[in-house]
Amino acid sequence: MKPDRIILLALAVTLGVGCFLILLPFLPAMLWAAILVYCLWPLYTKFCSYVRPTVAAFVITLVVAGVVLVPLVHLALLVAKGARDSRGWVQDVMQNGLPPAPVFVQKIPLVGSILSDFWNNSADDLGGVASSLQPILGTVAHTAIDLLIRMTHGLVGTVVALLFAYLFFLTGEQIVARIRLLLVRIINAARVDELFTLVAATVRGVVFGIIGTAVFQGVLYAIGFELVRAPQALLLAGIAGLVSIIPAGAVIIYVPLCLYLLAVGHLLFSLLLAVYCFVVVGGADSVLRPWLIARGAALSYAVTLVGVLGGAIAFGALGIFVGPVLLALGLAIAEEFAGQSRGAWR
Repeated sequence: MKPDRIILLALAVTLGVGCFLILLPFLPAMLWAAILVYCLWPLYTKFCSYVRPTVAAFVITLVVAGVVLVPLVHLALLVAKGARDSRGWVQDVMQNGLPPAPVFVQKIPLVGSILSDFWNNSADDLGGVASSLQPILGTVAHTAIDLLIRMTHGLVGTVVALLFAYLFFLTGEQIVARIRLLLVRIINAARVDELFTLVAATVRGVVFGIIGTAVFQGVLYAIGFELVRAPQALLLAGIAGLVSIIPAGAVIIYVPLCLYLLAVGHLLFSLLLAVYCFVVVGGADSVLRPWLIARGAALSYAVTLVGVLGGAIAFGALGIFVGPVLLALGLAIAEEFAGQSRGAWR
């Protein structure tokens, strides 16, 4: 290879690495925005037949911002109110001592008597309890600060993703066309179109399968929590629906809620809610999620599940959607390399 070609190649690689490093901090937000725009693109194109594209993009982005940000702000206000109330309670306890253990503490299965004895024995020795709990309190405080930083970072990332979504609505077609022009230089045009179709089908199946199932489960949880008169039923149902994106993730919400109902004396409500969440909501997940995923994704449900869980572990929440796409592309490339027909290994 000629020296001038080597220098040109080195400059091109350096330029590419530099551009990648500049865009790297924004890459998660850009991927979130791309997924959002792809899912809402039919709505956007239909809306553009009535108003200008800039207006359509702004309105859709504004509605999505309200749907995403309003619950987050509401949750933050609840946490702040709880922290303020807890501060007054802690100050009162430090001055007047702990009251006797509530009756429901004694009724908590397995650990109720231990917690009640610890509470009553510690009522008159707050100084000793504070000293013994100092390492735990320090860890809790550090975890709380870290959680606050992560929540702030996530909120900023959400706003940035919404800004990118607005831009992608306006320039999405041009971006896809230019990416295709670049890929055609190294891959056959027909193969490029197949890969685009594969990615689109996988994203569509995963998004509608996982998000659609989570929304449906959130509605079912809201009905169940309201029927048993759970505290903050709608908020808990929203969180349960959100964590339902990960299979069986909602157990961290409804199991403590069932234990709480049992502790306060609502044995029947506790048992009925446990059966409802496990059988009805869990059964809906087992049936609805594979059906929705199979309608769009180019992967089996088992492979999609591996992609969702593995992607979440490797890349966080974004990996829930990126993981199955990467597996689909990996299988497509492996089939191409092995000389198999497209879809043979799926």
